[in-house]
Amino acid sequence: MAISTNLFSLSSILYSHFTMSASSTVVSITVFITLLCVCLVIGHLLEENRWANESITSLLLGLCAGLVTLLLSKWKSSHILVFDEELFFIYLLPPIIFNAG
Repeated sequence: MAISTNLFSLSSILYSHFTMSASSTVVSITVFITLLCVCLVIGHLLEENRWANESITSLLLGLCAGLVTLLLSKWKSSHILVFDEELFFIYLLPPIIFNAG
């Protein structure tokens, strides 16, 4: 009995602290990481082809993911599709610059 009441109180605490915006953030991060992993795997599998490299597969996969997101949101603007400049300049641009040499 004590375990079930503890679980109930824990679930109510978690529900009160995590709103829908937090869960949608988790979903968008999960989608991003999944797409990144799929791009790496497909790029590695197509490494021997001269006509399809990792950048082409990433571009096509991103295009398909964007279309699926638009279809699921019924062509309304989605927070997943909003470009955040701060995220780009702080987290994404430095690895690109350091990789270039």
